[in-house]
Amino acid sequence: MGSFEICTLASGSKGNCTYIKCGDTAIIVDEGLTVKELKLRAALRGIDLEKVSSVLVTHEHSDHIKGVAQFSKEFGAKVYMPLTCFETMRSRGEIISAYEHVDGFEAGFDIGDMRIVPFRLPHDARYTVGYRITDGKTDIAIATDLGFVSDNTLSKLSGCKAVILESNHDKLMLEKGRYPYPLKVRIASKNGHLSNADSAAVASQLVASGAERLLLAHLSEDNNTPELAFEATKEQLDKHGIREGEDVLLDIAYQYRPSEIIRL
Repeated sequence: MGSFEICTLASGSKGNCTYIKCGDTAIIVDEGLTVKELKLRAALRGIDLEKVSSVLVTHEHSDHIKGVAQFSKEFGAKVYMPLTCFETMRSRGEIISAYEHVDGFEAGFDIGDMRIVPFRLPHDARYTVGYRITDGKTDIAIATDLGFVSDNTLSKLSGCKAVILESNHDKLMLEKGRYPYPLKVRIASKNGHLSNADSAAVASQLVASGAERLLLAHLSEDNNTPELAFEATKEQLDKHGIREGEDVLLDIAYQYRPSEIIRL
């Protein structure tokens, strides 16, 4: 058993990748960057990609899978993903020789020192999952690309010491912004992306269940700002008497630079 290290290397519509290490086991969740760019960002945080044994994929949208096949080929990493996602990549001619088919995918599986439990998320891909990861002592979770926080999603996030949760857009910025109306409807739908307000609404419940670190992720460059996302969640924490910086540490995951390494 070993403590966790977590670092978001990219988060947003132009690419997503999160590094997670526990004991001697290192994985990444999604690989939506070029491998060249991923190497540069990993180097900034002293992350050794040669030690990454596996890639977990959340869904088949390009900002989550663009670099998966190349990363798997170059580093020999096994790739775990829903079968529908694998079929989508194969139809695009992206061959992943180290793909691991997991029977009963949502039942969970082990990778080294980690137990991985996928859970479905409401999003407009063919099959989208978040991941809850544990070493038997500490649990963490990642849930991005979801239109709303269902009871099932909340149950999977509850009890985790660290949660990476989408805070994609400010509702007013989306409403008044330049996006065409159909795209606005898609983003705001229950199969779209989570707003700042909806993300903030569950923050106090996550802290009450044990969360010590909250990382707001997948922020829109057009319909959000880091300041708006942060303040929306902090305001809700304040209303419940939860002190940001003392009871919980709140951070932002950025598109163009890696986060600091979170150690639990």
